[in-house]
Amino acid sequence: MDQLGIEKRLTLSYLLCVILGAIASITTGVAWGHWYRTLDQCVGRNCSCIIYGKNTLSHFLGGNQAPCIWVTFGPLLYVFFCICLSCFHGYRVLFTTKSPRMRTTRSVVAKMEHGSSVQITAISQEDTSPLPRCFWITLSVFSSFFFAYALINFSIFLDGYYTTCNQYRRVLEKMLGIHGTALPVIHGRLYCQSIFDFMDYMHLDSENAYRNGFINTGLALTLGLVASCFAWIFLLLISVLNVIMAKRKQQYD
Repeated sequence: MDQLGIEKRLTLSYLLCVILGAIASITTGVAWGHWYRTLDQCVGRNCSCIIYGKNTLSHFLGGNQAPCIWVTFGPLLYVFFCICLSCFHGYRVLFTTKSPRMRTTRSVVAKMEHGSSVQITAISQEDTSPLPRCFWITLSVFSSFFFAYALINFSIFLDGYYTTCNQYRRVLEKMLGIHGTALPVIHGRLYCQSIFDFMDYMHLDSENAYRNGFINTGLALTLGLVASCFAWIFLLLISVLNVIMAKRKQQYD
């Protein structure tokens, strides 16, 4: 694969990471903002987070504020990184390849059977201007860092999501008065989307908080999870492409 092909793939991958990171940040922020007053019932500390919720004897409490800050605002860091690189590679793909200097020509004079000569001009495939090896090494390091960063972000989000889901299953036991052979339905058959649906419509507001209407909490969190998952996958692809170019430059140099 030539440099132009790799830069096209990098441009698309960076752009997709921007979109996925924005989706993850917005959807989790919506869910957190909707629930933070209702779940923040702790004394002396902030427990407003929709993920890492905890069931107690009297209340269902949210998790510490830090995980929600991390999963909501954390993606913005690699979103900014990807915006810069998508603009850089996008500009090179769209404009530098149109420059005549990026097309090499070669002329060959061929003699025909009847003695006449014909000049044949071949135009090579257009390509982007070469970038130094240090550029690709630097981008390999940064993209690998953001790949690990996005993977950790997704892992914490996923763990907190299932923690809240499993803790709210216990709340449903008390609210619905379920016991005996009906318990496996709550703990084994209902997906987390259904558990959050119960939470949307059955969880009461606290005395000092009021939720403005209803949202689909399960859908918002699931969209954020899916976006976070694909974001680190594309960042892994970006890291691989940058490493390939760094190794290729080493061979040429």
